[in-house]
Amino acid sequence: MLGYAVGALALIVLLSAMNGFEDLIFQSYRNYYPDLKILPVSGKVIENNPQTVVKIRKHSEVQKIAAVLEENAVMQYQDQQVVATIKGVADEWMDVVKTDSILIAGNKTLSTKDGQPLAWMAQGLVYKIGLQRDDATVQVMAPRRESFGVSQMDMLEDKIWVSGMLKTSEETDNKLLIVPLQWASELFDRDGYISYWEVAVKNPGETQKVKSDLQQMLGATYIVKDRYQQNEAVYKMFNTEKWVAFTIMVFVLLLISFNLVGALGMMVLEKRDDIKTLYNLGLTPNRIKAIFLSEGFLVAVTGTLFGVLAGIALVLMQKHFGFITTQSTFAAVYPVALRASDVMLVGGVCVFLGILSGIQPAKKAGGKSILTGKS
Repeated sequence: MLGYAVGALALIVLLSAMNGFEDLIFQSYRNYYPDLKILPVSGKVIENNPQTVVKIRKHSEVQKIAAVLEENAVMQYQDQQVVATIKGVADEWMDVVKTDSILIAGNKTLSTKDGQPLAWMAQGLVYKIGLQRDDATVQVMAPRRESFGVSQMDMLEDKIWVSGMLKTSEETDNKLLIVPLQWASELFDRDGYISYWEVAVKNPGETQKVKSDLQQMLGATYIVKDRYQQNEAVYKMFNTEKWVAFTIMVFVLLLISFNLVGALGMMVLEKRDDIKTLYNLGLTPNRIKAIFLSEGFLVAVTGTLFGVLAGIALVLMQKHFGFITTQSTFAAVYPVALRASDVMLVGGVCVFLGILSGIQPAKKAGGKSILTGKS
């Protein structure tokens, strides 16, 4: 019983800790990446067709839609050159993503009062090039698309003032520069063309339905991706780590279950005279088997219940009081997040293993050798 309690407690704490890190890591993903992204099935760009935009906006659950042009380019600051991802966004983009959460410093708009374009740079890129506040102008260079070969390459270039710093996802933190869509269109000579649309959904719970509706509406020319599909590799990697750790702990519980099998087996041997007496008094073999099967079930349920309650209490204490901190230069509260689905999963696994542990001893108790004393 104690073994099941400790095993259940460990599983609750483990899953809650993994959930806490998941929430912490993917918070920036939820802030930066849109609910839905509409991309072309083939090619780098699509025409920014107003009729298509109107069709998308007509959906009752679509809150905002913003056009985005994204290209790689060479960015120069003083004597440093780096390859950056230039993301040109329409004005509506501020309402599609949570810019208040990702903009950690600087101007809240991408233009001055007199209409001069401004840029936001990812935090990692700011530190990478050593951008100074008093000299925050960067030059962006991109090859003209009609150029042939390196020797004949004609470069399109322009300067822009960096007015803000962003904290985005890990994949984009060292290379992202966000600029107004019109400025990017002129730099890349892509007037009237975009890379994709980003869409905000009114009710997050309806995201999958909206995705299905838009995909059906737009046809095979476009592909609609939700936030999970936009970061599929990262989500899969994290989930794999989580469930591998869970599986290892389940194997530990399986080893604990063998103790229960042994304990019930010894009980059958100790009570063989009592079992024979009950059988002679009219108790059927199936009823005898049920006694020992119930014993395994009760041990597992009782131990699991205590373990789950202790695990929940421990996680809630950590969440509210933060008595365990990470071992780093700047100590932070170890993140945890309790989910009802995990509690149900742990309870179900423990009880299942308890029932499984009682099957072999129950069969032995109801066997011919125990009931009649003959092999």
